Amino acid sequence: MITMNSDKLFEIIQQGESESVEFKTRFNDESIITLNAFANSKGGSVYIGVSDNGKIIGVDLHAESIVSWINEVKHKTEPSIIPDAEELSLDGKTVVVLSVKEFPVKPVAIQGRYYRRILKSNHRMSPGEISDLYLKTFIHQKPGTN
Repeated sequence: MITMNSDKLFEIIQQGESESVEFKTRFNDESIITLNAFANSKGGSVYIGVSDNGKIIGVDLHAESIVSWINEVKHKTEPSIIPDAEELSLDGKTVVVLSVKEFPVKPVAIQGRYYRRILKSNHRMSPGEISDLYLKTFIHQKPGTN
């Protein structure tokens, strides 16, 4: 996990959403879908407490909020995704960054559905895309790396 400072956070927010960056005003199933899409693509980060237009609105956290979010991601994905989490403060508001790397064995599902990231949005995968991604995972593995 890369530790981020407020200057780097501000810079990322100014650049806007992308293939590896998504803004969410709060943590919910859409946040998990995005993490799932990142895991099935090239990885990425969800910035919770930031609106789609890049306005920092912040989130209210309780003692176990972030741990609860990580557990929810873990339990709703198969194989389980466990995101890295970082809590940052910018303009007196709290932003939580949940990050995942590209998952080595794909595809990863969220409650039986599969997504991938294309440009700035998540797309539900068709059965053919799921099959192709599964086959590519095993074709690209090196011998002896089961």
